[in-house]
Amino acid sequence: MGKKQDMPPKHQSPDQPELAAEKGRPGVVDSRASSAVDAERGLAPEGQLPIDPELQAARDEAQATFARYQRLAADFDNYKRRTRQELGDRTQYANEELLRKLLPILDNLRRALDHAPEGVDPNWFEGIKMVTRQFEDTLRAQGLSTISAVGEKFDPSQHEAIAREETDEHEEGTIVEEMQPGYRLHERVLRPTLVKVAHPRALKS
Repeated sequence: MGKKQDMPPKHQSPDQPELAAEKGRPGVVDSRASSAVDAERGLAPEGQLPIDPELQAARDEAQATFARYQRLAADFDNYKRRTRQELGDRTQYANEELLRKLLPILDNLRRALDHAPEGVDPNWFEGIKMVTRQFEDTLRAQGLSTISAVGEKFDPSQHEAIAREETDEHEEGTIVEEMQPGYRLHERVLRPTLVKVAHPRALKS
């Protein structure tokens, strides 16, 4: 029988020591485990000054206080923005109720011009026209504008239908007549326009 050949010892790299042997060797401590234990105990890593628990607590409290300050600052900015918006709306629409009460007067002035009797004094008629124009200019300067109607599609947000006309000349829902003008104050409807709306003719049986 041949002699049993001894296996050559496995070559080990000098850069990779036997970790298992070192872990089992008395007096050898894993540096990573030691750092974790030190951190739990509030100790500084080797080569650094110890961490003062009171200083760390003060730092944590300062960070929490700064975070609260940031949240409060953001809330205050939102509050100021809402306040400015509300103040702007109150200023912009401060005369809303007064203007609404003046609209019937404007309606009557226009009716007087539209139904002036024949033979009326021309000077009187021109005077009423001038007063009406001045009144309209004053209301317009306050942000009042008319709402377009005839030829437009009916919009319930700014039109009010009080009659309908059966016709094949207009698409269904088209406004064919303005019964009373409507007005808008800036972006808000002050009074809807009263209108007559087209409706398709009923089919004869």
